[in-house]
Amino acid sequence: MERIKPKLGKGILAVRINHRLILAFTVLLLSVLVVYGNDFGILANEALQNEAFSHVLLFPFFLGFLFYLKKDVVKASLSLDNSRKQARIKYVNELMGVVLCLVALLLYWYGSYTFYPLEYHIVSLPVFVMGVTLILLNLRALVALIFPILFLLFLVPLPATVLYTLGGGMANVNTQVSYAILNASGLPVTLSSSYGSPTILLSTAGGQPVTFAVDIACSGIYSLIAFTMFAAFLAFISSTTVLKKVLVFVFGFLVFAVLNLIRIMGIVLFGYWLGEETALLIHSVAGLILIFVGMLLILGLSGKLLKIQITAKPQEQVPCPRCKSTSGKLRNFCQGCGRFLSKSKATLSRTLFLKLLLLLLGCSIAVLSIRAPTFATAQNSIELSSSVSWQNATNVFPEIPGYTLKFLYRDTEYEKIARQDASLVYGYFPVNRSSSVMYVDVGIASSISNLHSWEVCFITYQTAHGNYPLVNTLDSREIQLLQDPPLIAQYLVFESPDNYTQVTLYWYERATFQTGLTVEQKYVRISLIILTKNAGEYHQLEQELLAAGQLIASKWEPLKTQSLISLGVPAQQALLVGSAAFLVSIKFVQYSTERRRTTNNLKIFNNFASPKEKIVLETARELAKEKRYMTTSDIIESVEKRVGKTVNPKKVLSILNTLEEYGFTKKSIISIENTPKLVWRV
Repeated sequence: MERIKPKLGKGILAVRINHRLILAFTVLLLSVLVVYGNDFGILANEALQNEAFSHVLLFPFFLGFLFYLKKDVVKASLSLDNSRKQARIKYVNELMGVVLCLVALLLYWYGSYTFYPLEYHIVSLPVFVMGVTLILLNLRALVALIFPILFLLFLVPLPATVLYTLGGGMANVNTQVSYAILNASGLPVTLSSSYGSPTILLSTAGGQPVTFAVDIACSGIYSLIAFTMFAAFLAFISSTTVLKKVLVFVFGFLVFAVLNLIRIMGIVLFGYWLGEETALLIHSVAGLILIFVGMLLILGLSGKLLKIQITAKPQEQVPCPRCKSTSGKLRNFCQGCGRFLSKSKATLSRTLFLKLLLLLLGCSIAVLSIRAPTFATAQNSIELSSSVSWQNATNVFPEIPGYTLKFLYRDTEYEKIARQDASLVYGYFPVNRSSSVMYVDVGIASSISNLHSWEVCFITYQTAHGNYPLVNTLDSREIQLLQDPPLIAQYLVFESPDNYTQVTLYWYERATFQTGLTVEQKYVRISLIILTKNAGEYHQLEQELLAAGQLIASKWEPLKTQSLISLGVPAQQALLVGSAAFLVSIKFVQYSTERRRTTNNLKIFNNFASPKEKIVLETARELAKEKRYMTTSDIIESVEKRVGKTVNPKKVLSILNTLEEYGFTKKSIISIENTPKLVWRV
């Protein structure tokens, strides 16, 4: 207890000192959660359910550490703003931030009217955070935080086509290399890749062959995503050259490739020595082990081979003789070396708190106004007493005039392969025998990733393994089923080698299922299918599917919130372009105004400035040719060399501040190993 009290006291003191900053960060986080909370919930569920999103579990720790490293730079940027006079053109940063937030919300809204809403929503997240940073802080803080903000892009799910194409190629290479090594070592294995995933066939002592199919999950593509994220994180926090940071990625890919080969061969060897069940058990945990071992190896190799120094915290600057004597408006910075002195004290203005409250209120209003959920959610629960009651669950679909609805079968074999809770097929049988039967395929799963699209099953999966697509695509596009909330379906028509044409309309929803005492929210893929021998009539069948799809989507009664604003996709696109153009025009007007003011001031300066002011400006300009950034001490030393005698540092600093008002010089913050430093730019 005696040991805990001092630590507790320090913690309470730190909270009291930084309570405003903590409150500001809390409100900022709430603003992001108001807009993106639903999407974060989906990502978290996918991370727990699907190996493809396993890197998301590590992401918050990496992101939090990146922001932590830049906290002093952000504090220094705020402190510098507080010490400056108010600019002639006010609220430019705030206005640009509002426009960026508007662009992000429009992109978010636009994505909800596509078949890939989650991807669009997450892509808009960095843009939104950039806008919020400009509103609350300033442009220098945004530049300092740009990498942590762009790091958010690692949350964007890879499109299925990209994931399966890369994974299929990697699976083929890894399987062939693993087979060559295992075969050379004398293990009784053969290689098969005639159909589907490349497969290693192992002959056991009992004569029973064991099949090891290297699918997308085994290809290493999921581990590659985690490795890429970790390598980017490591490269950013490393204190080294750009070349060595690039080499970190090269080492990461090499380590990843070797470890994945070891994983595949290890699973086969365990199957040979201990049996198939043991091999499957090892396979279930090998992915996570691979990620952690790979990260440790990359970290160790980077330090040993490349001599890379990892920055665990902002580096302390060595104080100069003037650090203790600093006073005046820039008391938070050393007037000599530019060292930031107030690392533990955060001063936030009332204006900033007003911005925080307005931001939170604005985000809440925006979400309620545009109401664009990632997935439509059924309003009513679907009650099921047991697995066999699916046969009697036809009441979850509407009656369609001229059709009779029947439950056909449950595909339990496919449920095991795709890891779905249920795969059900119903049929709408027409009263008029000349009409086509309309099938309803329903897939239910805890993860959206387990509900594969038809394109992945028939096209992408095959081409990823070097095979021809199983079908010939005739038409593929998006169709809007419902307006509020937006529900987008995918329309797909293809010819099968079995001499029939399949016309498909499918979409995704979320629904709550009650099975006895258990209530769970699941993802649902509903597919309407018509099979025809006449490929030329699929345009007519499209209207039948669309009408049935709208009835079914309405039957599921998705939760609706009346939007205060309702815009079509063309209007959203026009607003996106207009907002981007307005953002560019704001910056151009600011630049032109400042440039014109500086030119006019220079004419006046050349005629009326004192000799001392001219000497300081000329010295700073000449020094700027040698150095990109200059400290006050650098300028003072150059002035002393120029005039050949000692000068008054306070007088030089006063002249520099005057020159800044004219627009000839400018104070700025740079980051040296994540430590802020005040410098001058000309």
